[in-house]
Amino acid sequence: MGLMADILRLPDETLAMAFIYVNRFTKYTRSAEAVPALDSHTLALSSISLASKSTGSPRRLRSLLVPAHRLLHSASPNSTPLAIPSTLYDTLRHTLVRAELILLRVLKFELRIPLPLEFLPRYLDRTIGELNVEGGGWGGTECYEEFEKDRREEFQVMSLMETGVGMACRIKAVEACKDYQLANFFPARALAAACVYITFQNRGLDIGKDRKAWLGDITGRKVDVEDFEEAVTIIRS
Repeated sequence: MGLMADILRLPDETLAMAFIYVNRFTKYTRSAEAVPALDSHTLALSSISLASKSTGSPRRLRSLLVPAHRLLHSASPNSTPLAIPSTLYDTLRHTLVRAELILLRVLKFELRIPLPLEFLPRYLDRTIGELNVEGGGWGGTECYEEFEKDRREEFQVMSLMETGVGMACRIKAVEACKDYQLANFFPARALAAACVYITFQNRGLDIGKDRKAWLGDITGRKVDVEDFEEAVTIIRS
C-alpha cells in the first residue's frame, strides 16, 4: 500500500486512513457471521481509493488500476500493461467499485475517522513551546511559529512539521495506523502523544518534565494515561 501511495503521490493522511479502513474491515471479518468476499489486494486498493476521496485527494480509478495491475504481475515475464479500453479493465473497474461499496457498508459510511496526524502539530508545538519557556529546554530559541508570514518567507523558516522531528513523528503516526491493535482500540489522540514522546526519546530530547504531567499539559488532559502508556509499549515493540 505504501508503494501505491508513493506512485499516486498521496499525502500521509490518505495512506494512514487507508490503513485504518483495512484494519476496521479486518476487525469486522473476525466477528461477523457472513464475511464479505474481498481478497487482500482488492481490499487494499479499495481502501486507498476510498481514503483518497475522504481525505480530499481523489484519484481516478484508472490511475489506481493501471499501476496496481503492473505491480501485481511484475514477477511474470509474459505480463502486459493493462489496456484501456479492454474487457479486463472493465472487469477490474467493476470489481473495484463493488469492493468500495462493500467497504462502505462495513464502515457504516463513516469515512472521516480521526487520525493521529491531526493532533501531531498541536502536541509538538505545545511541547516545543514549553521547552522554550524562560530560556529552558532548548536554550530559549526563538518561537518561529510566531513569526509573521513575510519574515518566515524571508528567512525560509520551515513549519514545525517539516523539521526532522516533525517528519519522524508523522512516519510513526502512519505506522501506528497500520497496526491492527492500535488502529482499532486506541484513540487518535493517544497515538499522537505516544508518537511525539517516542520520537523525542529516540532523538535524545528531553520533554522537560514528568511524562504524565507532560501528557496532561499537551493534550488538555483528554488522553487516558493507561492508553498512552500501552500505546508507547506497542509502538516500541
